[in-house]
Amino acid sequence: MLLLDEPLAALDLKMRKDMQIELKEMHRKLGITFIYVTHDQEEALTLSDTIVVMNEGRIQQIGTPTDIYNEPVNSFVADFIGESNILNGTMIRDRRVSFIGHDFDCVDEGFGENVPVDVVVRPEDIYFTTEEARTQFTATVKSCTFKGVHYEMFVDTDSGNELMIQDYDAYPVGSTVRLYIDPDDIQVMKKERTANTFQAQVTDEGKVEILGGEFPCDTTGYQTGDKVSATVDFKDVDLLDNRDEGVLDGEVHFILYKGDHYHLTVKTTEGDFIWVDTNDIWDKGDLVGIAIPPEAIRITGRE
Repeated sequence: MLLLDEPLAALDLKMRKDMQIELKEMHRKLGITFIYVTHDQEEALTLSDTIVVMNEGRIQQIGTPTDIYNEPVNSFVADFIGESNILNGTMIRDRRVSFIGHDFDCVDEGFGENVPVDVVVRPEDIYFTTEEARTQFTATVKSCTFKGVHYEMFVDTDSGNELMIQDYDAYPVGSTVRLYIDPDDIQVMKKERTANTFQAQVTDEGKVEILGGEFPCDTTGYQTGDKVSATVDFKDVDLLDNRDEGVLDGEVHFILYKGDHYHLTVKTTEGDFIWVDTNDIWDKGDLVGIAIPPEAIRITGRE
């Protein structure tokens, strides 16, 4: 077995690609197992027979490069491997999903009816058309950049979502375009969570402890000491520039763009996670204060 820990990281692009070919040939000739660690997603897809995607030391998915790229199991894998449009959607019924303000045929089933889901569409799987009958939605081109093999365009859809599209043809900035997506190119994933849910404890009348911080909220019907479940919608968590102004503090750990907002994973100083939907732009590693309005905390249950 040959262990390789980012062996090509210090090389320039052309040399790195040449060495990838050399390594593949070495692997073929030696006939032994290579375990290759890399943060370069393209390198992983190019070199591997089997890919193991890890996050925070935990395996997220194991599969062939084709499976990992075309059938990601969650939004982290979809975002980490290749470019993706990751969007909130609703599974209307089997083989029918709604996202970006429109309903689409898809090939997924077994989710139930009217269930919140995440939808992944790769940039190369959104197609331009001039035919009105084939058009599923329209958009306005915001930017168009030549990437060598293709053009990369960002468009604003007629529902207000931003999408990335990769195509061999360029479309002028400001132009209105007709677009469609084939059912096979829509990947529907079960949502990992639809709101923040915490184990909490009522500490006083009108106060509850969540993740070690004391927050005001409606505790009607509960007594001091009651252990409860606290639910907070993603959009109701406030992030503050000054970490000292929040009840809790932490850092931005992971950022996922959902087409019309950012979905952030914030890791508190105690190592807990809070998920936030926001239109504000944050960078990974930003230190933040965390506040939750009293009316946003819903407590249920009692042990």
